[in-house]
Amino acid sequence: MNNLEIFVEYKNEETILKCSGRLDANRAGYLNEYIDKLVRDGHYLIALDMTGIEYLSSAGIRSLITQSKNLQTVSGCFYISAMSDNVHEVLKLVGMAEMLSKHDHKVGTKTKPEHPHRSFNAHGFSFSDAPLNEKASMEITLYGKPEKVMHSDFKVEDARLFQAEEQIFSIGLGAIGESYEECRERFGEYLVAGKNMAYIPGDGSQKPDYIVSSGLLIGKLTELYGMHFKGEFSHILHFERTDAINGIGVSQLTENISQLTGYDHYVLVMIAESDGLTGTSLNVSPVDGARIFTYPEVIEAVRFTTEPVYEKMQTLSIGYITTKGENTSTPFVRSLTPGSSTKGHIHTAVFPYIPINKNSIDLYETIDVMFNTSLIDLLHLTNDSREIKGIGESRFIQGFCWVAPVHSIQNV
Repeated sequence: MNNLEIFVEYKNEETILKCSGRLDANRAGYLNEYIDKLVRDGHYLIALDMTGIEYLSSAGIRSLITQSKNLQTVSGCFYISAMSDNVHEVLKLVGMAEMLSKHDHKVGTKTKPEHPHRSFNAHGFSFSDAPLNEKASMEITLYGKPEKVMHSDFKVEDARLFQAEEQIFSIGLGAIGESYEECRERFGEYLVAGKNMAYIPGDGSQKPDYIVSSGLLIGKLTELYGMHFKGEFSHILHFERTDAINGIGVSQLTENISQLTGYDHYVLVMIAESDGLTGTSLNVSPVDGARIFTYPEVIEAVRFTTEPVYEKMQTLSIGYITTKGENTSTPFVRSLTPGSSTKGHIHTAVFPYIPINKNSIDLYETIDVMFNTSLIDLLHLTNDSREIKGIGESRFIQGFCWVAPVHSIQNV
């Protein structure tokens, strides 16, 4: 037998996959995709019957270990319930037979979600809202003049240094480094989530970089402009697709959040599975009068997504949303859709898909897990509303949103 065949059987809360054929480099991806889909659908207790597997390679073993670790992150369990002699011999030789056959999950012990404060269905999605601390709020500190990016007017006196702090979120334009001179060729979009700091260098490389503060290592970033959010979240909202074919757009998502919470301007942190992102990032650092937004320089100086990207990836988005019209934040925000009164500024970091526990989730622990995988990209989300060629806005399949109303906004 040359192919890998998988038959699924459901028994109480357990999902049993009966596999036959070869589990090698060519078939390991198929098994991973099959299991990932089950986990996305909420199946966290998965058993593998490998009595029909005639060959197991190192690539296949790596897939088994990866799935075991992924299920552990959501308090689930992945184990081999039965195996052929060949499989047992291979796993025994590499010291994995006992670990992968261990079933340490008790059926019926799954943590139940707290009763949501409100819930409703819209746009083919279900939304539920659980209050965390309804008196909580956020303070926003604004720094710099974002309009200077249009003419690359940023100079040394526009830059300031800040370092990562626990439970403070930030987005803007900057670079990891301790001075303007050190960073002048690399300024680009950044995102900071507590001790985790990431940015996409404006040096044409299109390769994001990040630093995770640990011990005496503290991430430091030089910014040209930024929005900094400090405080506590008041609500956590969960959304998932029910009967929609496509994901939900950012504009619809934020409107539903406003409807659920009653907030007209709020801070948003979202961990969600992407159905395609639309966004931009700089390929040229906006200093020294560099020609960025003039034609034809803009073609190379700014990266635009020409089609939705990073479907089925896990994303971390940080942003600010307002429906209040003109206020202090106006230079930092843009309409989410043409003509809309809802404005925002959102940066999104892209990671490989990892399962998220739908029944119990901690924001900061989950962010740490994501940064311990690999950062794929970072985008400033935009809406491509061009006639005919426009690809619209970013869309998401399911995820969690932490939100808080804004208590005050100040410029520094």
